[in-house]
Amino acid sequence: MPILLTAPAHQNGGPDGRGWTRLAINTMAVGVDDECALRPRDYSHLRESHADTRRARWGGYGPCVGSGDCESCPIFQAAPLTLTALTDRVLVRIGAGGSPYLMNRPEDGWASVARRWTWQDLARLNGWEIGRAYRDEHSEGFWLERATSA
Repeated sequence: MPILLTAPAHQNGGPDGRGWTRLAINTMAVGVDDECALRPRDYSHLRESHADTRRARWGGYGPCVGSGDCESCPIFQAAPLTLTALTDRVLVRIGAGGSPYLMNRPEDGWASVARRWTWQDLARLNGWEIGRAYRDEHSEGFWLERATSA
């Protein structure tokens, strides 16, 4: 499975080869780096790369920290994380800054006890599947659902 997502190269000749270039800020920016499919930055990219990184495409992931050598990357080598919960579904609310929070009692909104996580840690969560998106009067979020063994 591909983990290293290489940054697109800028083509001075344009897509038609005759110099008619469309402005593409994301590929012309200085310091565009390769990305790692194990470092999603939001729900859509977490869902895209969860369990199978073949769907992941450059853009929306954190930078590669292993200089392209995935075998020696500390993120790739890190052990999966576990989550102990009393129920088979856990709500993850997305805070104002975009950070995910695991909620103890989702019906209480932000008055509930919340545990802040990172998108990267959610990608390494073992035994849970990324569920449907969720929205209520308090915030947006999504469900984590306990994986059932066959």
